[in-house]
Amino acid sequence: MIYANEFLKEFGMSGGQLPFFMNIIEHPGITQEELSEIIKIDKSTTARAIKNLLKNGFVTKEVDKNDRRSYKLYPTQKALEVKEIVLKNARKWDKILLSGFSKDEENFIRKGLETMVNNALEYLNTKEKGYEK
Repeated sequence: MIYANEFLKEFGMSGGQLPFFMNIIEHPGITQEELSEIIKIDKSTTARAIKNLLKNGFVTKEVDKNDRRSYKLYPTQKALEVKEIVLKNARKWDKILLSGFSKDEENFIRKGLETMVNNALEYLNTKEKGYEK
């Protein structure tokens, strides 16, 4: 997050807004509710992130023709241009983090992280969350 916050600062964005930003680019026309579900973040946090992305010209908001109470979110041209900078810096960060590892070790780490993400998503999507007390 520290790395992301540094290069995003000049665009008026923070690392915390990055998942919202990237998902809107990847899913043009997504609703705030769908965004909250994908990212696994509460609706009020999503609303705050969207408000900032709107204010800084990264997103446009249009009334959903099928549900007038809902809004669809679309990336702006500015967002598409900044996306390239984000991806460039993400690749740089990957390179920094993985320096000193062999290709086999890199593949093992990536596969392990992918498995961990899938495990987390599977758990979060279950109705029975067994939180410890």
